[in-house]
This record gives sequence, C-alpha cells and structure tokens, in this order.
Amino acid sequence: MKISDKFGTSTETIANLNQLQSTILNPNKYLEVPDSYIVKEGDTLYKVAIQLGIPLPELIEANPSLLTFPFLTWIYPGQKINKPIQHDKVYLGDSSKKRMALTFDDGPEDTYTPEILEILKKKNVKATFFVLGERAKEYPEIVEQIHEEGHVIGNHTWDHPHLPELEEEQFIDNIQSASEEIEEIIGIKPNLFRPPFGEIEDHQLELLHNRGYKAVMWSADTKDWSGISAEEIVSTVMKEANPGVIVLQHNYHASGPFETVEALPQMIDELRAEGYEFVTVPEIVKD
Repeated sequence: MKISDKFGTSTETIANLNQLQSTILNPNKYLEVPDSYIVKEGDTLYKVAIQLGIPLPELIEANPSLLTFPFLTWIYPGQKINKPIQHDKVYLGDSSKKRMALTFDDGPEDTYTPEILEILKKKNVKATFFVLGERAKEYPEIVEQIHEEGHVIGNHTWDHPHLPELEEEQFIDNIQSASEEIEEIIGIKPNLFRPPFGEIEDHQLELLHNRGYKAVMWSADTKDWSGISAEEIVSTVMKEANPGVIVLQHNYHASGPFETVEALPQMIDELRAEGYEFVTVPEIVKD
C-alpha cells in the first residue's frame, strides 16, 4: 500500500511535506504525515472547514478520498480528516495524472540551450527554464526564443549565489534584478523561483511568498552537471519516474563532459513509451 493511501492523502502532499528530492525511499526512513482532525457527531465538511479556518476546496484537496466525482463522500464520527498544509517548497507536482515536468537550470547560453530547444521542438515537449539574470542579459534573444516556443521561464537569481549567506537586502535585490531583466525581455514577470543548490532559509521563503513567488525544487535529479554519461542520466530518470515528478537538468555547463543534450531525446522517448505526458511546472503544480 502507498503511504499516501494509508493516510488518505496525496503522494505530493507527503513528498512536499518531507521535502523529498527523490521518489525512491530507503527502508526505515522517517516521514511526517499531515495533522488530522477527528470528526465529531454532527460535523459536516463545511462545519469542519469553518472550525479549522480554511476554505472548503482546500480541505477537499487535502483529502482526495473524500471526493467521489462529482459527489462528496459522507463523513462520520471518529473519521480522520487531514488538515491542509502550506507547501513552502514544491518537490512533487500533482500525482493524480501520469505527467512529468522537465526543468533546466543555469542558462541561457549559446551552446547547449539552442540544441535543447531544437530537441524539445522536434519532440513537441514544453519545459520550464530557470534562468540567471546575468545570462539573460547576455543572451536576451535566447530567452525570447524560450518564451516564444511556449516554454515557461522561472527566476534562478541574478548570479547563482548561495542564498543563506545573503543579507535580506542582498537577497531581495538579487532576485528582483533577475525578474526585472526577464520581464524586460519577454514582458512577463516570472512567479516561479528555484534557489541555487536547492538551499534557502525559511525567512527567505517567506520573503519570496510575500512577493508572489512559488519556490520550485525537484523530485528527480539527473546530476548531469557531474559529467555522468547519457545512459546514466536516462537510467536515473527512469528509476525516479512517477506521476508528478519534476526533473532537474541543466542547460549550462562551464567545462568537462556534459551529456544532457545526448540524453534528452532518449529520455523523452522512453518516458512516453511508459505513458508519461510532459507539461510545464505551472501545469503540474496545484495552487
């Protein structure tokens, strides 16, 4: 039995609550589960939502087993209902459909990015690119191409700093500068953000949230930056393949072996053969 089924919640709720960067769990791993409310005599979902101070749709979303489309299941005294949790960082998207999201970090540049875009166009796949402001300024035409070809662009800071080391003003300026650069090029301010190295402090997350950003992590890391072969990249993703998975790749590499471009067509073909559809991060992440 899936852990999510046992506790009457969704797979993405468990993954995001525990900040899981992989869908593969080791034996004896400790996992948190959502807090629950015990139904009392005379309770209805509407009354429970009011008592918990949350909108009814959020309560239903946190308890997918309560919904037998298009009707709600009756609740009964003693039943456990999961309380919704606020996902500060998203690791896994909607797991109710066989979909995955491909993401690319650290670009743009003029070597790997054009090749990746050509593959995505040939395969009719839309992806999400988390770009650096300084590289967007250097390659505005490629940022524009990414946008015009239907891909989503997110903010990956101006120059890839280690965020926990920044003061609040430095943090805000760095992210704001990147967003302004992106908006100047494509006319849209990004609302997705991925922290470099996946590291960010809780108070920084709050600053992001207050400015309308959603922090997006990943649930399958290709480790393509490490110089592993295309075969290893594909094998890693296939082992991690599950509905809702967000795949981390890169479209910039300074030097040495880098086989993301070689791996990408095979990865797409093998995942499609297993029945997966490719969507962008906004499509796979529930608000």
